[in-house]
Amino acid sequence: MKAVYVPEPGKLEIIEKEVPKITKDTEVLVKITAAGICGSDIHIFHGTHAYATYPRIIGHEGCGVVVETGKGVSNVKKGDPVIIEPIHGCGTCYACRNGRYNCCPDIVVAGVHCDGVMEEYMVVESRQLYTYDPMLTPIEAATAEPYTVGAQANAQGGTMPGDMVLVHGAGPIGMIICDIAEKRGAHVIVSEINESRLELAKFFGAEYTINPQKEDLKERIMELTKGEGVNVVFETSGVPSLMSLSVELLSPHGRLVPLTFAPEPVPINFRQINKNELIIAGTRNQNSKFKEVVESLPGRRDRIDKLVTHVFPMEEAKKAFETAMDKNSGACKVVITF
Repeated sequence: MKAVYVPEPGKLEIIEKEVPKITKDTEVLVKITAAGICGSDIHIFHGTHAYATYPRIIGHEGCGVVVETGKGVSNVKKGDPVIIEPIHGCGTCYACRNGRYNCCPDIVVAGVHCDGVMEEYMVVESRQLYTYDPMLTPIEAATAEPYTVGAQANAQGGTMPGDMVLVHGAGPIGMIICDIAEKRGAHVIVSEINESRLELAKFFGAEYTINPQKEDLKERIMELTKGEGVNVVFETSGVPSLMSLSVELLSPHGRLVPLTFAPEPVPINFRQINKNELIIAGTRNQNSKFKEVVESLPGRRDRIDKLVTHVFPMEEAKKAFETAMDKNSGACKVVITF
């Protein structure tokens, strides 16, 4: 079979390897049908991912069809279309014992710590598979994992009906967070310097859009919130200075959810945090969000079809990555099909 392989930073290859075999009764052999390219895949390719090991078959946003099951598997059967949960924890640490396996110190993420979904066949533990409505195409189903990231972020931010929510950045995760927040009944503001993405954000539920290169962001936020500030801020842009600014944009009892990893420590005004009892809530991967997300996808098809802008066959993986990395390509979510 073929696989998308990063032997070392800066190199991406299509390789041939043996089809994996089931070795445990709880395992399932899945024929991969589609895999999304995430920003973390690009970081692995560039060598800027903090946790990746090499060489590596990359990818963690995947779906496929069950080919074979181990003797102890009862939740899926041959022929089922399935979405793959790409993470698992150790099961014994404090985080895992309290149901927070997404922040386990020994977490294993497909495509980061072990081989990922960008290969024609993959062996997966049955507990990490979720059957999906066959009305979805594999391309649509491949967006489930990033949608779980958006669901986790909104859970960490405690997004509630009527909240004023600000999303910094209108990339794929920013769009998804906007979608989920709007569906939760929030009023969403999206800040983005790319005008085409800013326009697209309206389709994902943005009630207000701001280009901070054309308007004063803080002034506009205070105008929209009558001086109170927003209740939740999601930082997805990766601009370190926005972390500090976000504290100034929050209302009393506001919540800040950073989704990016700044290369250096970011200064935060803790006087403001204590005065207004602000909450800074980290978020990583997702925690038990696959079931609810997979069930919600059929109702999101219109937005998903806008989210996925480019699709490439696996043989054109290099072109797919070039498109995803090109800021002038117009790409939002890029998906590779198998």
